[in-house]
Amino acid sequence: MIKRLIIPALICVLLLSSIISANAQEGFVKFVGKLNLKVFLEVALTDAEKEKGLMNRPGLAENRGMVFVFRPRKQTTFWMKDTLIPLDMIFINKGKIVKIIKNAMPNQTNILYSSDSSVTEVIEVNGGFADKHLIKAGGRVIFKNIPQIDYSVHNAK
Repeated sequence: MIKRLIIPALICVLLLSSIISANAQEGFVKFVGKLNLKVFLEVALTDAEKEKGLMNRPGLAENRGMVFVFRPRKQTTFWMKDTLIPLDMIFINKGKIVKIIKNAMPNQTNILYSSDSSVTEVIEVNGGFADKHLIKAGGRVIFKNIPQIDYSVHNAK
């Protein structure tokens, strides 16, 4: 009798947890001036999360990406080790796009992609995203629901 109750209870718990996580607030970035252009972001804060990035993923949904947060801001370099898809890298300093790498070549370590200056965030999205949505250096972004990105805090210098 107990075994018969455990399996349905486990199924209910799994369904409930997926509903709760689906309704949880999710961080995103809005590209200023681009009507309704939102990209939902995973946040990479720790060195381990930054090192792993989007490695070994066979694909990325159109409106999804990852943001790498740097506090304090710093000059940084990215590579594409074990990254299976081409990516656009959008380098940001306090809400302003300072550089874009387009269609970074997947699964190689020969090419390094530098920010060339200090940045507070880097967003990775599907390769071709910047061209498709006319995203350019000099543009602005607004991060929402990501407490680790707050430019009013002194550590975003």
